Amino acid sequence: MRALLLCLSVGSLLSACSQPRCTENTQCGSGQVCVPSGICLTACQTVAQCGGGQSCNPRGVCVSTTTGCSVSADCAAGQICAPGGTCMAGGTSTQADAGPVSCGGQKFEATATEANILIVLDHSCSMQEVIANTRSKWETATTAVRNVTAQNAGNDKLRFGLQLFSLQSSQCNPGRINVPVGVSTSNAISTALPAQAQGNTTPIGGALHVAATSGELTDTTRANYVLLITDGMENCGGAPVAEVEGLFSRGVRTYSVGFGSDVDEVRLTQMAIRGGTARATTPRYFQADNPVDLEAALSAIASGAASCDFTLTLTPPNPGALYVAVDGQFFPRDPARVSGWDYQAAGNRVTLYGPACDIVSQRPGARVSIIYGCPDDSLTERGPGGGLDAGIIETSDGGFEWPSDAGIPDIN
Repeated sequence: MRALLLCLSVGSLLSACSQPRCTENTQCGSGQVCVPSGICLTACQTVAQCGGGQSCNPRGVCVSTTTGCSVSADCAAGQICAPGGTCMAGGTSTQADAGPVSCGGQKFEATATEANILIVLDHSCSMQEVIANTRSKWETATTAVRNVTAQNAGNDKLRFGLQLFSLQSSQCNPGRINVPVGVSTSNAISTALPAQAQGNTTPIGGALHVAATSGELTDTTRANYVLLITDGMENCGGAPVAEVEGLFSRGVRTYSVGFGSDVDEVRLTQMAIRGGTARATTPRYFQADNPVDLEAALSAIASGAASCDFTLTLTPPNPGALYVAVDGQFFPRDPARVSGWDYQAAGNRVTLYGPACDIVSQRPGARVSIIYGCPDDSLTERGPGGGLDAGIIETSDGGFEWPSDAGIPDIN
């Protein structure tokens, strides 16, 4: 663990740094709040509630009009927000290997958000095609589904449900919810999977519409996902990309798995991007051409659903002052929710997207650090893995981007 000496200045700074830091409002006096930098300041709504020479800053606390602060981001470069709400010069390390000095950020504790996953499985007759070892795509797919749900049986952090499409009895039948999302549904899902696929068409858009309107993915206390597995193309006039966008606008992300060589690569790519689950590598969706690939894809998806969404234990006064690092590398906030991370006030959650989520779901032990106030490198953690995953490019300014071949034509 890197050793840091934050208070290596003289006089008032040594005195100020010796004062205890607060972690919650109950440790402060009457009318005061504990701000992210660990100091108690007077709460305010207007300047009239503050003393002489003070202003009511945007975070709702009284600070000096000249040197006041509530987080170190309020101060000039090289300064930290010291107890008393005063900007003072930051210290320097006495050890060559101690790493960078803290900029005064506050680490926010978070827990992985529990998730709901509705598996939307293609039941069309093309899934009967034999691909390996005399096994059909249907047998391979159902085995993989049974395995991933069984591995998480009894685990309330990941709840699964099942929807099959289409049905043999009707052309373009979008299917129905066969097993509602719930705890310990692996046996029910296994029983609901028929021995053969018999549907006549591939209504992907219609199936996604059923998933969206089913009520299975409306629990705002959990992360909600659709896991689509298909071996074909939309052939019922549906609009799967638009359905994915609609799901995403309601906070539901869609994982797309193409199984075999007859899938619509462009449309699946757009569904992954607009569904908030695009990967850093090409293709952006999960492509599986054999049993091993499919098992790996479902395992990675389950891991991502369980580790790319975090519920904060504290609500940030200013979400714009949040910073997120994965294995010590800071990623940019991306309101488009394609590459990086974003904050959702509903549920007080931080969610990783694109390369950031890829690293967490594919690198065992990867650490996510959520920091408030400034991008404080001294507060980041790194897991046992090393280096960037294939396909993720680190730019000269320390950021990340996808490979240059990421461009895929839009679908109207």
